[in-house]
Amino acid sequence: MTVHGRRFFLSGLVLGAAACAGCDLATLTYFLMPENDAPAECRRLASSDSKKEVKVVILTYAHLETRAEFIGADRALSELLARNLRELSEQNREKLTIVSPRKVEGYKNNHPDWKESDLAQVGRHFNADYVIYLEIESLNMYQRGSSESLYRGEANLSYTLVDVNHPDESPEQRPVSYVYPSDARAMDVCPELPPMQFRQTFLNYVARRLSWCFASHPRKERYMLD
Repeated sequence: MTVHGRRFFLSGLVLGAAACAGCDLATLTYFLMPENDAPAECRRLASSDSKKEVKVVILTYAHLETRAEFIGADRALSELLARNLRELSEQNREKLTIVSPRKVEGYKNNHPDWKESDLAQVGRHFNADYVIYLEIESLNMYQRGSSESLYRGEANLSYTLVDVNHPDESPEQRPVSYVYPSDARAMDVCPELPPMQFRQTFLNYVARRLSWCFASHPRKERYMLD
């Protein structure tokens, strides 16, 4: 599906849902307005020179207990963030290259002390311009106090953005937290929505929100995702 086709499809879904929900005229008018992009929330990684390629490495580390639903969450989040950044760069017609998360995992396996390494040095190993270092502090899939009867995803992370070409500059660091669903409603745990399916949807949401930190994105997406 082309970018324009995808946007038309998403818009159709939103308008259909709004009509079913009895959405008011003001909200419908908003969705019918032409799209305009929101700037990157942290730092736009793509170069202002449309001909210049920018290369990015994503490193992820998880401070998590080994509960079944969280095993491999760091690798999954790296892959999903890479996919979302590639998609946004394509939409924005930018030359942004993301180092394959599999190659990064291979590097981590071959360098078990990688967490003590200088991040710029890791970036230079891949001939990258930037390193995005994600630390997953906590993940939770269930509404607190619900005895795991309600889904309510919570993610607490921090990211560090290192400019490999200017390593002496202070890296940008920021804690971020995401909740899914983002409104006050939790979701019933039911056979139609098994835990691993909700986990995937939740991690997709977190990765998409993280991608907004580093690339411009359609303002309407916030309403579509939430």
